[in-house]
Amino acid sequence: MSEIEIESELVSFVEKARQSEQVWALGAQDGGFVVCESNQFENTDVLLLWESEAAAKAQCKEEWAEYSPTEINLDEFLDEWIEDLKEDDALIGLNWNDDQVCVEIEPVGLARALSE
Repeated sequence: MSEIEIESELVSFVEKARQSEQVWALGAQDGGFVVCESNQFENTDVLLLWESEAAAKAQCKEEWAEYSPTEINLDEFLDEWIEDLKEDDALIGLNWNDDQVCVEIEPVGLARALSE
């Protein structure tokens, strides 16, 4: 992805998350969430998030068919999730798509963008 595409995806994600006051992950019945390996950094986990339920639901297929879209309130995400992800040295992947591509961002960077 080019820098312009990355910036555009980040701006879109942030605007939609602020409007709806939520983000979406793929949750399992056992309480877990879809996490994949980073495309950019070795030994780095990426928590995948989507800006809408429909976008998350579109990825509930193949190996993720048993998962379902799970809403995360934006305040809860900022207050409780960001610090845990930072401590785990994990990244956040925005709007993973059928090309298995997404913008990967540090939790603090996303929190800053969402809070501005």
